[in-house]
Amino acid sequence: MQAATVFKVACLMVIAVVGTSCAPVDAPVEESAGTTADADDAPALQVCYDRGMEAVENGDWETARDAFSAGLEIAPSSPAILFHVARTSARLGDTEACRTHLEQAIRLGATTDLAADEAYADVINLPEFQDLAQRLLVNGAPQPAAEIIHEFADAELWPEGIAYDSATGDIYVGSIHRRAIYRLTPGGSVEELGTSSKDGLMEVLGIWVDADRRTLWAATGEGEFREPLDGPPRRNELVRYDLVTARLNGRWPIPDDELRLLNDVATGPDGTAWATDTVRGELFRVGPDDELELFHRYPDLVFLNGIAVSPDDGAIYLGHFAGLSVVSPEDGSIDEIEGLDMALGMVDGLSYAAGRLVLVQNSHRVNFRVVRVDLADDDLEAEHLEILPSGLPEGLIPYTSAVADDSVVVVAASFFELMDRGEVPPAPVVARMPLDP
Repeated sequence: MQAATVFKVACLMVIAVVGTSCAPVDAPVEESAGTTADADDAPALQVCYDRGMEAVENGDWETARDAFSAGLEIAPSSPAILFHVARTSARLGDTEACRTHLEQAIRLGATTDLAADEAYADVINLPEFQDLAQRLLVNGAPQPAAEIIHEFADAELWPEGIAYDSATGDIYVGSIHRRAIYRLTPGGSVEELGTSSKDGLMEVLGIWVDADRRTLWAATGEGEFREPLDGPPRRNELVRYDLVTARLNGRWPIPDDELRLLNDVATGPDGTAWATDTVRGELFRVGPDDELELFHRYPDLVFLNGIAVSPDDGAIYLGHFAGLSVVSPEDGSIDEIEGLDMALGMVDGLSYAAGRLVLVQNSHRVNFRVVRVDLADDDLEAEHLEILPSGLPEGLIPYTSAVADDSVVVVAASFFELMDRGEVPPAPVVARMPLDP
């Protein structure tokens, strides 16, 4: 894939999914609520966002606020949408509405620099907004540092996926740029498992190790996935490796009848592999019979990304722009996970750990954090959110995670836009943080 297409993949993961920017984190940005291949088939949240942004471009603040407010009814815990409502309220001189929505963003754990945003120019000097500005900055204070357990020599690896093998202690990392999968041994060596030249791999996104069955699954692809197409439509493929022989032993091309972005993968207790399609909100599966099928489509899950599966009952957890959902593997029925007045969306990586979920929220709106969410017994309610010590070296942000015994390992890399600009990024790393800090 050309660098420009890699940039689109990466930035749509980072900008569109979570409302951050491939620019420096202190630069003013406008975030997107997601992406869709067909405006006529867009999720309601996407429609609200697009209408709001069009009105912003036209300076029609009233229409913009109405559109963003409608979006907030769909995604009430979205810091990105909350900030848009606050910004447009400030433009309209409605200081009370602006203050109310900023207060809500603070409770969610969101952060922004009011003084750096011209939308708040008329309110920033008011005493109550000075207080709000300070509290928002406190939410953005540096996280306690994570332990760096490996720094890659290849700064241009551009890793996105990570997986842990509980049987051996090996950590696997997938590379977008090198189109390869690497194995990091407990002793510190790095070996190639699969590459483009050896196995015809495309860009590697999400990966998952099924330790019981000694297999590794990877979501791969290349090409365009967003209209208007600048080149051939994206090809997507789910692949599987045998970890005993280190050989590719299965590949499943995803149908190209629609634009798709195969993004993340995990297996269930019966060995079924589940994979997310980010563009159309689809869930694919490969069952024990090795047959690929489109299991279900969830068009209202804007920018569906991370996936985790309970090893007990096979419940499927999905991370997306607006929050977390849980899906029945039997009939595809879906419920939202609620219970906390905290931001649970903007998820890239998602992992499951004995009734708890680990979320990688790589958005500047929530300070590029990794959090642990404790679930109630019914798995439909979040009882507690704990921010893990996820501070990283300058210039790196977390992408995905894997649970490794009593800790979490996270792959961190630079903003992928640097690849498109031909700049050499800071070296990517694997970091470790305790599940119970």
